[in-house]
Amino acid sequence: AIPMPRVDSTEEKGQSTEGQIDGVQIDGLALLKIIKHCDENKGESVNGQLLGLHVDSKLEVTNSFPGLPAEEKADHEAFLDVMMKLLKQVNVDNNSVGWYQSAFIGEWIDNDIIRTHYNFQSKIPESVVLIYDPYTTTKGNLAVKTYRLTQKFMRFYKSKDFSHVNFAKHRIDSSDIFEEIPMKVHNSHLIHAFLYELQCKDKFSCTFDRLELTGDMLFKRNLDIMSNSIDELLQDQSKFSFYQRQRVRAQAQRNRDKTDADEGSKKNLPYLGRMDAYLTAQKITHYSKKVRTMVGQSMTKMFEVDALNRVHQSNES
Repeated sequence: AIPMPRVDSTEEKGQSTEGQIDGVQIDGLALLKIIKHCDENKGESVNGQLLGLHVDSKLEVTNSFPGLPAEEKADHEAFLDVMMKLLKQVNVDNNSVGWYQSAFIGEWIDNDIIRTHYNFQSKIPESVVLIYDPYTTTKGNLAVKTYRLTQKFMRFYKSKDFSHVNFAKHRIDSSDIFEEIPMKVHNSHLIHAFLYELQCKDKFSCTFDRLELTGDMLFKRNLDIMSNSIDELLQDQSKFSFYQRQRVRAQAQRNRDKTDADEGSKKNLPYLGRMDAYLTAQKITHYSKKVRTMVGQSMTKMFEVDALNRVHQSNES
């Protein structure tokens, strides 16, 4: 797990309990550091810290640095403390505003992510988790998004009761776990001027790369993951139905035994945890939206390529 930043008591008092955020603005250089770290460790799950400021209702991410590998035996908390002190010495923003995590074709929703970000958001209410997918980032598509846990789910998770009864009590649906925060990349005027200069050079042109259709392997992989998630949800529902039947039988058996009725009523079977089922449902929804977006983009590209071919043929004739 990624180490938690230490927050001074004075900072905690000044922070809002709700941590309302309308958008995230990340510096281009900070995003490049994240992309470089994840691409260099492709195939592995890596993470790091996001640094910046919370201004009004906008979160500004101005810097980032990678965390230690999971197999590293060094003290992760001590490493974080040393990095924060060094950044402060060179007058760089050292205020933690969240963390980033690499993903494999969109696979990132699990209990570890929720537990880690719950700890983050409990200490720093306006913190976010940035998810970068190096496998989906191809041919002009940048697969990076920022998320945070909803306030409703934060109150639910604090109770540590993940039964279906508590889910119903807090009115939690699978869509109420994470909320996506709009993100935009900010660059300095010098970088904008440099990009415009590169745009004028033909050898740096990547305009037509964006018209390449989505690869069959990537599309097939997303469908496979969504199909496997549906199977997992069906198995979990079957297990839950079986458990409920067992619970009803056990309760009926206790009621028939009149001598132990009072004692038996105090020994009800505990409710089965339903967190995995809700996460699987959230994963299915996530991949459904992703596949729909991929199909929509591919259809748009097909019409654009067809229109360009017609113009090219008319010019030749």
